[in-house]
Amino acid sequence: AVVSTQSTGDDRRLLKLAGQFHLGENVNVFREGSLVLKNPSGAPSLVHKTILYGSATGGIGLIGCIEKPLFELLSTLQDALARTVTSVGCIPHSTWRSFHNDRQNEPASGFIDGDLIERFLDLPRPEMGKVCTDLFYDFDGTGMKREGTVDDMIKLIEDLARIH
Repeated sequence: AVVSTQSTGDDRRLLKLAGQFHLGENVNVFREGSLVLKNPSGAPSLVHKTILYGSATGGIGLIGCIEKPLFELLSTLQDALARTVTSVGCIPHSTWRSFHNDRQNEPASGFIDGDLIERFLDLPRPEMGKVCTDLFYDFDGTGMKREGTVDDMIKLIEDLARIH
């Protein structure tokens, strides 16, 4: 959630929905930080403003901000993987990650499932190629988007995996 910028009394205390995602655990602590040192090479980081969380069952996770073009690429990859990878219990990814409470049930939004993205690395190379179809991004940092190759996606996902 994002704090509202309203300037009148009670409106300042309202949060605006920025995303929702079923985690499967009860989170009981958030702390700004990271599990790894800053990038020693000086290259720009793909993920900014990282927040660690701890769950009631001892789980540790990371939430971070990414730029919109990278979010769009990973969202497309996530959708392709959800159609390709068989989940535990054969529960569709969209059902598992949908936000639900006593009053509402909404599809997940505003988050990328890092666990699902990393499953790309476990696929056989021919399956990786099928998943990479129609994934466009500025992989070279030139400002020009191009279709990603399997090697582009492997490198990107491995770089992202290094942040935790």
